Amino acid sequence: MAGFFRRHGIAVGALTALTVWWLSPVFRHLDTSLPGANAGDNVSFLWNVWWMGYVLHHPGYSFFVTPFLFHPFGVDLALHTHTALPAFAAALFAPGALIASQNVLVVAHVWLNFLCAYALAYRLTRHTPGALVAGLVFGASPFVAAHLTGHFNLIAAWVVPLVCLLAWHAAERASMRAGAVLGVALAAVAYVDYYLFIFAGLLVALRWIAQSSTVTLRAPGRPTFRRGVLTGIVVLLALDALIIVLILATEVDRIAIGSLRVSVRGVGNPVTFGWLLLLAATALLLPRVLVTVSVSPVRQSRRALLTAAVVAAVLLTPLLVNVVQLWSEGRYVSQRYMWRSAPGGVDAATLVLGNPFNLWWGDRVRGAYSRLALDPIEGCGWIPAGALVLAAIAVAAQRRDPAVREWVLAGAVFLIWSLGPWLLVFGRQTPLILPGIALRFVPIVANARIPGRAMVVVYLAAAILAAVGTARLARQGGRRHALAWCLALLVVVESAPAATPVYRLTAPSLYARLKDASRPGAVCELPLGLRDGFGETGAFDSEVLFAQSIHERPIVGDSSPGCRRTSPASISRRR
Repeated sequence: MAGFFRRHGIAVGALTALTVWWLSPVFRHLDTSLPGANAGDNVSFLWNVWWMGYVLHHPGYSFFVTPFLFHPFGVDLALHTHTALPAFAAALFAPGALIASQNVLVVAHVWLNFLCAYALAYRLTRHTPGALVAGLVFGASPFVAAHLTGHFNLIAAWVVPLVCLLAWHAAERASMRAGAVLGVALAAVAYVDYYLFIFAGLLVALRWIAQSSTVTLRAPGRPTFRRGVLTGIVVLLALDALIIVLILATEVDRIAIGSLRVSVRGVGNPVTFGWLLLLAATALLLPRVLVTVSVSPVRQSRRALLTAAVVAAVLLTPLLVNVVQLWSEGRYVSQRYMWRSAPGGVDAATLVLGNPFNLWWGDRVRGAYSRLALDPIEGCGWIPAGALVLAAIAVAAQRRDPAVREWVLAGAVFLIWSLGPWLLVFGRQTPLILPGIALRFVPIVANARIPGRAMVVVYLAAAILAAVGTARLARQGGRRHALAWCLALLVVVESAPAATPVYRLTAPSLYARLKDASRPGAVCELPLGLRDGFGETGAFDSEVLFAQSIHERPIVGDSSPGCRRTSPASISRRR
């Protein structure tokens, strides 16, 4: 234990101090205010804690089904952003202190974000300063800072590096015990957040794929075949360019080809077609990728894999039973969208605009976001320049290292995912289609419908690679050691977060009298409003959810960000 403190005490102390400073407004108003500039999704997660406590103290109720929202029909919470596990911990260990217990959860999430990224990076590098850089890059990332103002499910990003730690351990030990621990962790993530569960599961899959696969590059295919295909692509590109010029130079809105009428109201489709042709030509010119799969690494760890899968499935049974029942009764509803109306991802311009939550220049960056109509919460992809340089050094110096290649693969896959189905630049959707457009057809993954949230894994990959780069430079001594410290200092300056805002919750004394009233009945707040992931009807005040924790009566309405897959329309079919 003494050796642990000598090795990690300063790093853990620094990350703890940063957590306390960042959340100092929360500590000052621990039992009266929530993180956030106003009442919104933050109150919805506070409601989760209250409902869990209510279920624990009132036998006969199920946490995943509540009659207290959308009265008189009730609502199924199986696909709701229920944060069941954190809510259970808060309700069990801090009963009666609703706001304070939610704030303690927030503090714990932020602190664990730093520590778990630090632990994962240290396991790979065995270098404390490098691991500290990784903890800062991940824990103070714009992803965490943006969602800290309301999405308390997503700030529990620490579960992703934790699952990675356990997965790496299970792969090395190849034991049933290690697999069981990994299965428990994966199941626990599902009770924290759906997106994080999908991301963690895919990272584990990528780990085993990278472990059992060898990628080699070979010269492109037959020259004659390639030359013929490229000639055809050039001809099609020329015709496509001619169509674009025709559309721009004339005012026609359709082209007649015999009996066929083709609508040409813009150049979006021709540009998209040209973009796909360019991608096809690039694929022909690049070397062929040969993937060799070796089953021996998977065979060695198959006991751990199977054990993890079985344990996770068993622990997820309560949630899966509710989901299957919801689907079988026809109450599963999801948003419908076409190709171009699919949810957008990270805006490419945010990669260079700076940190919108930085201590020193965050206000100016957010002002630029506002002028450009950019979303700093779901559309930000900024990564510290210092971390990018350190990551590039790691890739250049240790590109043959399997661990480096794994994190490069993970970062690339999730970056492409986070950009969404179409490339966004300065708030505008370009005609450049991206691979993410196909994810809507992938079962389970399709429900993670906001692509920008995949950036959490990109930040983790950048953090780990930055730790590798820091360790590489520092161990070489001399000027490179000094360069490592300069880049680490740059990361500190770029990542320093501004103190989070807090919102004070208040409720009239009338709600306390309603709780004490002997007459049964529900509460209908006026003006009436309903809100879920499909949109808002009427005028809903999110503070009514806090008020419900006081009067403890059903309400006619809901303001839950996670009911996006169970709409009022689906609930009405239960009559």
